[in-house]
Amino acid sequence: MNRRWTEEEIWDWYREHEWISGCNFIPSGAMDGVVWMLQEYDHQNAFREAAKEIALASSVGLNSVRVFLPFYLWRVQHDSFMKNLEEFLTLLDRYHMTLMPVLFNDCSVAKRLYHEPVLGPQPEPVAGYFGGSPVTPFDDDTQNGDTTGWIPTDDPEMVPVAEQYVRELARVYGQDPRILIWNVWNEAGNSQRGNRSMAVMDQAFAWLREENVCQPLTADVWGADADHPYGWLKNPGVYADIERDAIAQSDIISFHFYGDYTHAKQYIHILEQYGRPLINTEWMHRPYRSLIETHLPLWKKHKVGSYFFGFVNGKAQFNCVWEFIKKLPDIDTKLWMHDIFHSDFTPYDPDEIAVLRECNRDKDIWKE
Repeated sequence: MNRRWTEEEIWDWYREHEWISGCNFIPSGAMDGVVWMLQEYDHQNAFREAAKEIALASSVGLNSVRVFLPFYLWRVQHDSFMKNLEEFLTLLDRYHMTLMPVLFNDCSVAKRLYHEPVLGPQPEPVAGYFGGSPVTPFDDDTQNGDTTGWIPTDDPEMVPVAEQYVRELARVYGQDPRILIWNVWNEAGNSQRGNRSMAVMDQAFAWLREENVCQPLTADVWGADADHPYGWLKNPGVYADIERDAIAQSDIISFHFYGDYTHAKQYIHILEQYGRPLINTEWMHRPYRSLIETHLPLWKKHKVGSYFFGFVNGKAQFNCVWEFIKKLPDIDTKLWMHDIFHSDFTPYDPDEIAVLRECNRDKDIWKE
């Protein structure tokens, strides 16, 4: 559609689909997202291992995955990237699963710490760190006076390249039912970026609409400009100009919330006021009491789509808490933060898997 969907149109689309129950998929063998699976190096072995995890996801009833597509890999290994992405979509379709691709991402580190994704053999993680590395977007780097994240589209000469990337994906997959929703921008305004990404984010929405893609578009709201780093947990809402812009651009409202059950209900109520379907594209944080047992039934009851963060624990060590949480009182950092399976596919908590299976048994949320 070459414009923003009306409320009636997006609700019609949403009601035509079963309840979305998925995860943010990062293969356990990867340190840099899906680069490990989509790159040229040792692709078949990496893909074979990732395919086992997709089969596991299907076995517990998941019907979609959210994946951060590596813009860098499209630039440096274009042909194999496109071929391997098609292979991944074919795999998902075999299990009746869809893809929500994330195109760009503000959750980033300062330019002096930035590195392009690692190609070739994946590095070994440094034990005890979320993401497998002591350098993460969640560091407090104020002592170095360098707190603003950097992304490639900050360079003006990279914007036309980003346009080529978006338009090619739109032309190849803009009418493909295996793509469920385009997640145009992840956490706009994160990493002290303020409104830096707003202009390019608006352009990316426009590029997709000019290509007349049939899928809805969204950019997440997540608590930017809350009154303090944890304010969005206890006082959920929409505070930042870039989040209001994301909502104004989005056909369907996606959001992130890692807080407890009571505040999760408050956030649902706040976002329902915008009159559009809701999808929580990042949640499940045990130390913050965002739990599958409590929250997944909540999302389903309120017809909120779900993509919890992580799946099979591996090199990215999503079981480890963010560094700044380690300094907080009254946070049980011994709990796994994310992921629901060990690397051998045994559950972290069998009760979680039982609730997941039960919620996924019947996804027809529109029955009277």
